This record gives sequence, C-alpha cells and structure tokens, in this order.
Amino acid sequence: MRGLIVIPSLLAAACSGGGGEENKAEPVAATMQAGQWEIASEVTAFRSTDQATPALKAAVGDKATAPGCIEAGKEGEPPAAMFAGTGYECSYKDKYIRSGRITATLDCERDALDGRIFMTVQGNYKGDSFEGTSDATSYLSGEGDFAMSSKISGRRTGATCAAPAEEEKDKAKAKAKAKAG
Repeated sequence: MRGLIVIPSLLAAACSGGGGEENKAEPVAATMQAGQWEIASEVTAFRSTDQATPALKAAVGDKATAPGCIEAGKEGEPPAAMFAGTGYECSYKDKYIRSGRITATLDCERDALDGRIFMTVQGNYKGDSFEGTSDATSYLSGEGDFAMSSKISGRRTGATCAAPAEEEKDKAKAKAKAKAG
C-alpha cells in the first residue's frame, strides 16, 4: 500500500521540471504608459432595443481605428474616449484602471444622436498595449435606441503625443470615414 502512495509522488516530482525553477509571470504594469496610441475596435454584436431602425449606422464586423493620447502625468486616467471608439465624446462615471485591469463605466454623446450612450468597458493592459470589450446601450430622445458590443485594443505608438493639429486631422479623417461607412 505504501508503494502506491510513493509512486504518484515520484511521478509528480519527475513531471514538475525539477531544479526549483519558478514560473515567472510578466510583471503587471501599474498604469498605462503616456504617449501616442492607436486604438482599434470591431463591432461584435449590434441590435435595436426599441424595435425601430437603430439611429447609429453600424453592423457586426465593422472595424475602425483612431489615434489616442495619454498625457504625461495622467497615466492613471487615460481619456475615456480611448475606450469608446471613433466619434464619441465621453466622461467616466466610474473607473478602475490599475494593476493591469480596466473596468469602467462611460457616459457618452455622439454627433447626430440626441441622447446619452452608456458604455461598460472590461479589459486588461500591459504598459504599452490593452485589449478588452465594450458594451454600449443608447438612451435617445426619439426612436432608434441600440445595443452594441465591440472588441477593443490599443497599442502605444510613440513616447509623446502627436501635435494637437495633427491629432485633430486624424480624428476628422476617422469621423469622415465612419460617416461614409
């Protein structure tokens, strides 16, 4: 009977890799890094919530990219719009962005939509990249309410933010592309 107990213990020791080596996980970044970012999103679900034609023109599979900037000294609070996608103006209702985790609730507006859009964002980050999901629900003054889910990701592309004029040009291009699409 004792032999039956010893054999599994020996097998476990043989499979453990021995040598006392520890699996070392990559250290978690305390905050996202300041600088220029490129943000990508892809719609994964989209539906009407009031049986009317949605006021936002979107479809599953739609993709967009946009620039973003985290200013030096504000690494713990990236702009809320970074997580919302192209064309939104947002503020945080609440947020937890630290130790590699992103959990936030956003209150957003969008040109040509009369009402509010609330989003929840869940994700993970390393210092120079992030990935996660965003779930949006609209509360418009008229018909056309919608619910939309998206995959979001971002990567840091530079140590400093682009000049404001350059970033505004990129936003205008992204906005025009979104309206055309």
